[in-house]
Amino acid sequence: MRHPLSLTAARTLLAAVLAATATAAATAAATAPATAAEVVVDDFDTTRTDTFTAPLEGCLPADLLGTATVTEHSTGRVVRTPAATVIKGLDAYDFRMTFPDGRYVRSGVDEERFSVVLTNPGRVTVASTASRDERTIYAPDGTPIGTLSIRETYDVVFRDTNGNGEPDPGEITTERHRFRLTCG
Repeated sequence: MRHPLSLTAARTLLAAVLAATATAAATAAATAPATAAEVVVDDFDTTRTDTFTAPLEGCLPADLLGTATVTEHSTGRVVRTPAATVIKGLDAYDFRMTFPDGRYVRSGVDEERFSVVLTNPGRVTVASTASRDERTIYAPDGTPIGTLSIRETYDVVFRDTNGNGEPDPGEITTERHRFRLTCG
């Protein structure tokens, strides 16, 4: 899961993907199809809200802290077969931040599409995320005074050769991370 207020490092994102895949793998094992022809499909739909204090990355002074409330709504599908588990979904965020001087920030489009494929045997994980985050910065009177735009993609292929669920040297065979933050 992406945290909307941090410049997400690829390794942090990989750790989040691996944590999610470990949970999915445990669930998959518990409800694994009994026969080669059997397929189990589960949909998910969850919402959670976090409130915290932080700076607005990149577009306002780093020492200006605001109170942010972020509601994440995750929807998707998990498909399990004897050979693989596929997880696809969308995280949609509602972001609001208020600063002590009265300025505030609200999200427009703020979403992350993700897909994870876990294969067995071989314990190969292929994960991909693509996020788009558009925010508007407002003066205390409600006049738009700026924008923040974040585009990020991350792709990784991880072969867990020793079965410990963590990336060890040589187990990540492909890793691409692209990040762009624009202030206007």
